[in-house]
Amino acid sequence: MKPNNLSIMNLKKGAILGIAIALGSGAVVTTIGTQSAYAATAPNSSAVYKQFQEYLQQPVQLIQARNYLINHIDEAGVWNATLMTLQLENAQKVELSDFSDKIYPDNVQKAIGTAFPKNGLTYTGLLKAIKDPKIRVILIEGRDKGYKMETSEGMYYPVMHYEGYKGFKPYIKQDIATYIDIMAKESNRPSTYDAGIVISWDEVIARTLAMETFVRKYPISNRVATVKKELTYAVSRLFYGTDNTPAYDYDQKKLDPKLRQAYEDALNKGIGNSKLLATIQKLLNMLDSTENEFTPAIEKFLKNEGA
Repeated sequence: MKPNNLSIMNLKKGAILGIAIALGSGAVVTTIGTQSAYAATAPNSSAVYKQFQEYLQQPVQLIQARNYLINHIDEAGVWNATLMTLQLENAQKVELSDFSDKIYPDNVQKAIGTAFPKNGLTYTGLLKAIKDPKIRVILIEGRDKGYKMETSEGMYYPVMHYEGYKGFKPYIKQDIATYIDIMAKESNRPSTYDAGIVISWDEVIARTLAMETFVRKYPISNRVATVKKELTYAVSRLFYGTDNTPAYDYDQKKLDPKLRQAYEDALNKGIGNSKLLATIQKLLNMLDSTENEFTPAIEKFLKNEGA
């Protein structure tokens, strides 16, 4: 029995997307001729994709590529829009290291450090306070390339700004729209700062469950590997905390009462098909018998659960 044409097309589309977007590597592969057969029927779809590729193939034109996508994504069709969104992310990740080198010199760090307390880390605030023309050029470049500024342990540095991707969501596939939401949560308000957790335990759980749901719901998404990696870090925070915000205190190895309450609140909403919530329920049963003390048996249990 021959496979039907729809099945063949779906297989080809999946293969093409995998080739066109090298996950996490930053590679941007052009497959205009092949993939356009599966693009949406938007009249300008192929032309928009082609122009975007011309910008993207030149690293010095990352700003133009980003601006072009912002202004023309509504003309691209879902397939091309999704592809270009992922390619832009790859290109920004590749460029991030080189741009970071422009932020690290002492004079730039000092200028940002002086401006930050009164003006914040937005480009608007920094550019309002910093008058050095060379440093202003660097900051404008970061803004226009789509990065945001962050600080930790006295250093200032650029990071991916996923909030800026939310404007693409109406035009792209649902899995990538969901991926953007997950990544924006973290880039808007990082979970940790100076080895401490700076969001509530409830939010730690919510973010971890969102990642778990993504992995379960979109097992062949182009960004599932990225989310799995982030999920590994999130699970560690969920069950162990961090150096400066441990789940169990260092003296008596007792569970943080606020974390216990957050566990219970999450379970009260229903376990559903969440492996993480099932693990939390088993963990609480064990902690009931140890008066919330972390024991070798609990450590072994968590390791067996993949935590």
